[in-house]
Amino acid sequence: MERLNKLAAMAKANHCGGVLITEGENLCYATGFVGLEGMVLVTADGKGFCFTDSRYIEAAEKAIAPWGYQVIQPDVSYPQCALQICKENGIDSLLFEDQAMTVASHARYQAALEGVKLVAAGEAFSEVREVKEEIEVERIVAAQRIAEQALEEILPLIKPGAVEREVAAELDYRMARLGSTGVSFPTIFVSGAKSSLPHGTPGDKKIEAGDFVTIDFGAMVGGYHSDMTRTFAVGYATDEMKKVYNTVLEAQLAGIEAMAAGVPGSQVDKAARDIIEAAGYGKYFGHGLGHSLGLNIHESPRAAKTYHRELVQGNIITIEPGIYLPGKFGVRIEDMVYLAADGKRNLTLAPKELRIL
Repeated sequence: MERLNKLAAMAKANHCGGVLITEGENLCYATGFVGLEGMVLVTADGKGFCFTDSRYIEAAEKAIAPWGYQVIQPDVSYPQCALQICKENGIDSLLFEDQAMTVASHARYQAALEGVKLVAAGEAFSEVREVKEEIEVERIVAAQRIAEQALEEILPLIKPGAVEREVAAELDYRMARLGSTGVSFPTIFVSGAKSSLPHGTPGDKKIEAGDFVTIDFGAMVGGYHSDMTRTFAVGYATDEMKKVYNTVLEAQLAGIEAMAAGVPGSQVDKAARDIIEAAGYGKYFGHGLGHSLGLNIHESPRAAKTYHRELVQGNIITIEPGIYLPGKFGVRIEDMVYLAADGKRNLTLAPKELRIL
């Protein structure tokens, strides 16, 4: 019922009689049902209706009804169902997902919803998802534990002669075997000079002694993503490699220390960026420090130079500074940090001191 109450409050805050939800991630958020197709309508007084077809109806009745929804298999179109609910509940306006709904879908709903105004939600959906509930945190943590175990399992494969894409594929397989329902995003696995590419893709390059190997990856549980980056040295690390690595680690720890409720995202970014700039590598750290995540791998809020909103209790932010020296190597270290009611919690347990494989 808590989720229904949040959506009902969102409708009231936007002076609408209800909320219309038709798109994947928001359907999952509203109902807790991963992969649901259909339509959800939540009234401003907290009544929830979920319409879906025969492919999902049995599972939906078991999974969604306990959340307080009426689960219905309709014999008319979803827009016609929405009109019927609006008429029965005296609704003349609905908040809709203007950042997700297609133009064609909007046209179908607007044509059917005669006398009902569709009001653009803007950032309302992303804002309500910024504050994570305990069940969401639990799923993110479960995904992270899978990712961490899979990483430990493939570390012996990271050695001279190993091929990037083959080890990356093995990592993805291990996560699936351990219970991940997918990868958070295409796994980044780059070595040597390619590690200077923040979002480089694994290829046919063979790992060599003296390479840095950067791995950015995540698992999924219950529709929720994890995200972690670790950088390893293979065989040995030069003094320059150690200096860059330790600078990134110091910056990451500073960013984590700065993260707190009431602190602007830009200030968290600055805490880490100042360390890198003081070491002379400022121009080699071009991206923002971090982002939230959940049902999407990139959500608000963020830790970035241009993000001036304050963080609040319930936010999860990745802290992932990096230094990327073109043609030489790169280093990035990433953890997920949660602003819990009882204090700040790092959800990432994987070691991050420099490891030489």
